[in-house]
Amino acid sequence: MKESVKMFIVTNNSKIKESFPEKDVRLIDTSYIGVLEECRKYIHKGSKLLSHPLYGSVKPNETPYRTVIMAEGDGLDYQSVELIEDAINTASKFQNDKKTPNWIESVMDDFRVIDLDIMTNTISRIQYEY
Repeated sequence: MKESVKMFIVTNNSKIKESFPEKDVRLIDTSYIGVLEECRKYIHKGSKLLSHPLYGSVKPNETPYRTVIMAEGDGLDYQSVELIEDAINTASKFQNDKKTPNWIESVMDDFRVIDLDIMTNTISRIQYEY
């Protein structure tokens, strides 16, 4: 039997916090890349990634929202370090090629809903595995 894992969610999407009040959701006011950089800080403090930082089919320069599921840990997880560094580099390349547009609020809400839908399915899967 697996031991209990303390999961938490890092996001800049308010719909995630609203939809999962029972979860440890760390809502931060930052950019897509800012979420990834915050996750990197947690990883360097011993946490690990439970969801891929570049999930979904929306490109990093199209959506302003990112949500990542993590688990508290007790040592440096080198796979998480590699994944988050690759994700930050990839997102930065997309941003350098073409910045995220200043979307109107209805489009921003669409992106929040897309992120929420993907995370709802991911959270269900992760809870089943853990």
